[in-house]
Amino acid sequence: MGKANNKGFSLVELIIVIAIMAVLVGAIAPALIRYIDKARASRATDEARIIVNATEAALATKAGEDAPVVYNNTFVDSNGNTIAVGLVTNWILAETQTGTLYSDTDSEYSNYIVSKEILENLSSSSNHNYKFFNFTGSRTNIIGMNCGQFASQYRDCPGVIIAYGPNGKVLLLEYYNYGCLIHYEDNEYKFIEDGTNFISSSRIQ
Repeated sequence: MGKANNKGFSLVELIIVIAIMAVLVGAIAPALIRYIDKARASRATDEARIIVNATEAALATKAGEDAPVVYNNTFVDSNGNTIAVGLVTNWILAETQTGTLYSDTDSEYSNYIVSKEILENLSSSSNHNYKFFNFTGSRTNIIGMNCGQFASQYRDCPGVIIAYGPNGKVLLLEYYNYGCLIHYEDNEYKFIEDGTNFISSSRIQ
């Protein structure tokens, strides 16, 4: 019997194969990164839309029945109009998720009731797990905070600001998750490049 031909790859052949693979990876990587970024932005937008719907449902039903909704903040809209608004941020949502109770004499009671209903609506209408309870900051420190700074401080915790008006509508929402900042205003969802700030405190007082 003749000997089997077990000749392997030569060094030159291996270098050629590696070079070809490097070219292919270089060509595919940018498209793959764009696809991943688009998927993350799409998921964050989907969750932002769910939160907007949950908030407006809360304002339309039980929230207004349990306590008069108090609009103790002001918001400057895209047309420069100043509007009285209620304000829900990570802070009150975290307080609600962790079981903190507020009395009807507390200045945050109205936002607490709205937050409670928002969370109930989210749990009944979404498979997403919103871990607002991981937020340990104050009520206002999310406003104007850099998204990268927020992400480094609060892992697995989405960032959210919701300003709602007397018309029962969300006037502004900013939602940060998966490295994406989604801005909702004037019935439009916009993806804002990471590294920017949440809405400037000059528009919410």
